Amino acid sequence: MRLVRHYAITLGAAVALLAIPSASAQGLYGDEGKNATSVDLNNQDYWWAKFDAMMLEIAIQQKQPEGHIAVDLASSIRRLDDLSKKFPKHQEIAKWKARAAEVDSKINPNADRRTSFGPECPWDEANFAQLWVNLHWAKVAYDAKDYTTAATQMQNVMQNYPSCWRRIA
Repeated sequence: MRLVRHYAITLGAAVALLAIPSASAQGLYGDEGKNATSVDLNNQDYWWAKFDAMMLEIAIQQKQPEGHIAVDLASSIRRLDDLSKKFPKHQEIAKWKARAAEVDSKINPNADRRTSFGPECPWDEANFAQLWVNLHWAKVAYDAKDYTTAATQMQNVMQNYPSCWRRIA
């Protein structure tokens, strides 16, 4: 009986502690970067959006299947919508969002969405994408003295590097 009571008290205390909002949830530091207008951000979604913007231009330059571009643009546009709310003054995000919307509006609605990109377009290469995003994010995190994020992203880079190398070789 004492053991059950002990666990109930411990569980209750844990639930009560989890219910207390953390300092960052209260917004003490939550607005960092909100006023950023042009710098690279220490934010994962920012780096995925930058990768997608770069890949969009490569896909267009290579005349990759427009239906497949539409498939990849769908998630890119959702991410850009979220980022533009989080960083409303960031000019690069606004530029990427406008470009994605422009391209999306020009895609033939009957274009075949099942046709894959050619091997020269790495937009859908998961290991390459993760390596690129995490390498660039790690550099910005390191410069911001966010060493935990930088180390975590570099571990991911090292995990993806062999897969990319095997594909190239």
